[in-house]
Amino acid sequence: MLKILLVEDDHVQRSYVQQALAESLGATVETKTCESEFVRDFESIASDPPDVAVLDIMLRWASPSRHGATPPADSTPYHAGLRCAQKLSGDPRTCSVKVILYSVLPKEDIPDFSLPEIAVFVVKESDCQNLIDVVRDACAAPTAGN
Repeated sequence: MLKILLVEDDHVQRSYVQQALAESLGATVETKTCESEFVRDFESIASDPPDVAVLDIMLRWASPSRHGATPPADSTPYHAGLRCAQKLSGDPRTCSVKVILYSVLPKEDIPDFSLPEIAVFVVKESDCQNLIDVVRDACAAPTAGN
């Protein structure tokens, strides 16, 4: 069964995208709500990697709470998804995970945006069909080195 990791901080969007991917692709979809959750759970992710990671580019560091984690000094929400993608590509256990970065903004409107070679970019659409199509195509494409 196809396994997808979805990192999305908007709870409505996360629920909708999770359901759309699961129903359309018959996938198991694990979710993370923010960059710090992704970082905290990375060892678990790496020990049983997903086939595909769908990463919102603009993520908050932590979910709002009284005891929220303090973000690293060099972090900006504009590049949180990129940092998650780099962490996946930089680890030998997860470097073959297909990465899809998505955002409500077109690439041109994201400050200092440079798409990593390992990733595909998708603009968020209300029906998720473009995302579903890209995930389906990514799963059909051979993995690097195969």
